Amino acid sequence: MDFLPIHSNGSSVYAGFWPRLCAGVADALILMPVAFLFMWLQGIDRSLAIAITIPSSILFAMYTVFFNARFGGTPGKLAVGIRITKPDGSRIGWPEAWKRSSVDIAFAFVVLVVEVWALTQVDPSTYASLPWMERMQLLQEHWPAWYDSVDTLLNVWIWSEVVVLLFNRRKRAIHDFIAGTVVVMKEFAE
Repeated sequence: MDFLPIHSNGSSVYAGFWPRLCAGVADALILMPVAFLFMWLQGIDRSLAIAITIPSSILFAMYTVFFNARFGGTPGKLAVGIRITKPDGSRIGWPEAWKRSSVDIAFAFVVLVVEVWALTQVDPSTYASLPWMERMQLLQEHWPAWYDSVDTLLNVWIWSEVVVLLFNRRKRAIHDFIAGTVVVMKEFAE
């Protein structure tokens, strides 16, 4: 596997922690209005909440996969000037995009199952009568006991991603190793 150099003309080729964090914040700002719309709709009725939970989860998972495969990065990454590429700087495709997101999608699927399970366990009239925060607390009371372990694993995954990214020369996170990708400054992407 041929990699791009670490530096070129005095500039770092690989995007480190800060550009990637800024990209994540930009993506969160882009997705926030849609997330608020889904949260508002879920508050109307328990049946509607169940019906919306599945497509909203798919939409948020596909956001990353689609933009990474089609454009080499999410809108946030593109806005801050970084691209996801193969190690030689060439474009990634659908297989790499799916692999990069595979662990996140697996965790999202487990959370989806837990959310739908909890929604089916609560009283519909009680659910609809509560404000947002209290609805969330009510749902948490109905999460299965094993979900705490999943939440711990999710936190371990997130922090290990950061640690691995910070301590390797090419600034690759674990999902980059899984997919065989790197994140580079846009001028170094083909």
